[in-house]
Amino acid sequence: MSQDQAEARSQAPEPQTQGLPAEAQPPATYAEGPKPDLKDRAPVKSGRAILILVIAAIAVAYTGISGRRHDDEKLTRWTHEQAIPPVGVVTPKPCGETRELVLPGNVSAFYSADIHGQVKGYVDEWRRDIGAKVHQGDILAVVDTPELDQSIAVAQSELTKAKANLALAKVTAARWNSLRATAAVSQQAADEKDADARARQAEVDAAQSNVDRLKAEKGFANIVAPFDGVVTTRNVDVGSLVRADGVDTPGLFTVADIHQMRIYVPVPESYAAALKDGMKATLELPEYPDRKFEATILTTAHAIDQKSRTLLVELLADNKDGLLAPGAFTRVHFQIPPDLNTFTVPASAMLYRNTEPRVATVGIEDRIVLKEVRVERDLGTAVEITGLSPDERVVANPPDSIAEGEEVRVMDAAGEKTPGSSAQQRAEEPGDQTKRAEETAQTGRDHGE
Repeated sequence: MSQDQAEARSQAPEPQTQGLPAEAQPPATYAEGPKPDLKDRAPVKSGRAILILVIAAIAVAYTGISGRRHDDEKLTRWTHEQAIPPVGVVTPKPCGETRELVLPGNVSAFYSADIHGQVKGYVDEWRRDIGAKVHQGDILAVVDTPELDQSIAVAQSELTKAKANLALAKVTAARWNSLRATAAVSQQAADEKDADARARQAEVDAAQSNVDRLKAEKGFANIVAPFDGVVTTRNVDVGSLVRADGVDTPGLFTVADIHQMRIYVPVPESYAAALKDGMKATLELPEYPDRKFEATILTTAHAIDQKSRTLLVELLADNKDGLLAPGAFTRVHFQIPPDLNTFTVPASAMLYRNTEPRVATVGIEDRIVLKEVRVERDLGTAVEITGLSPDERVVANPPDSIAEGEEVRVMDAAGEKTPGSSAQQRAEEPGDQTKRAEETAQTGRDHGE
C-alpha cells in the first residue's frame, strides 16, 4: 500500500458501528476494500450496444434480401405457370350399352301386282273398287271384246270347213283303197288319197287350236284377282279402252297382299356388318305416334349400292290388324350390340389434319401425346372412335397449334384442376394467383423505395 493510500484511509471517517450487535458488524475486508470506478465501466456498455446494433442491422439486411429473393422466385414460378396453356380434359366413355340406330324405311306389301288387260276392248263393267278385299279368282272388271268375238266366229267357221274337208278326204281314201284290190286304180293314186286325208286332219287340228287360243283370250276379258288381298288402285271406268299390249299404260287394278309387310331400309355401309338376319327392330309410323310395331330382318341385298354407299335391308312385320299400309314411311329402330373397343368423346376433341384423325391426350408429366383414332360413328356433338384406352385423358377442345410433347396445365372440362397431376400441384386457385401477384407487386414497390 502506498503512502497516499494510507493517508487517505486514515483520514476517512470511521463507519458507525458502535452500538450495533456483533452479528451486524460488517466484515473487515468490506470495510477496508477499494470501491469500483464508474469511468472504467462506461466503455464496456458502449461496446455491447454497438455490437447489438450491428447484429440487428445484419438481420434486417438478411431478412430483406431473402424476402426479395423469395418473392422473385415466386414471381418467376407464377410467370412460368401462367405461360403453360391450360387445357380441359375428359375421360373417354365406353360404349358398353346397346346402341340404337334409327333409319328411315319404306313399307311395302308382301305381294303387289299391277293387273293389265290382255285383250283389246272396252270396259263393260268393274266390280271391285279400292279398299275391297278380294280372293284369288274374283272378277274385278269385265272387258267387252267385239273384235275378239268376231275372230272366234271366223275361227270356228274355219274349223267347220276343215272338218268337212277331212270327212271327204277320209271317204275318198277309203274308196280308192277298196278299188286297189280290183286293180282299177294304181297304188300311187291310193297313197295320194291317204296322204290327202292326213293333211285334212292336220288342218282340222290347226283350226281347233286357233279356236281354243281365241277362246282362251276371251277368258282374259274377265279381269280377276291373282291372289288374296286388297285392291289398292283402280285406273279404269266403264267405257275405258283396254289395250292388249299394255305398253306405256298403267295397270287396270293393283292388288296387294298385306297379311305381312316388307320394310326396306337403306343402311349406311359403316353399319352393314352389324346387322344380321333374324335381328329384331321396332317400327314407328307418323299416323300411329303412340304405337310401336315389331319387325325382323329377313335378308339383305349382300351388296353395297355404289351411288349411295348403303346396304338394302329387308324386314318382315306381321299385319294382322291391317294397320300397316303399303307405301307408308316408317322410322326403323335397330338395336346395335355394344363394341367394347369403341369410346365416345366430344366432337370438339377431334383433330383433322393432313393425316388420319387424331385426339390429343395428356401423358406423363402433363405432356401432350397425339394418338391416331378411327371414327366409327358421328353423333353430332359426340363421336364414337376406336384406338383409345379407357384411362386416357383426352383434351376436350385442343387448339390447332397443339403439338406433340407440349406441356399443359390439366383441367377438367368444367375448368377445374384435375387432382393428381403435376401441373395441378404447381398451379394455384385464381384467387391465390391474384393475391400472389398483388404481393409480388407490393414487394417490387418496397424494393424500389
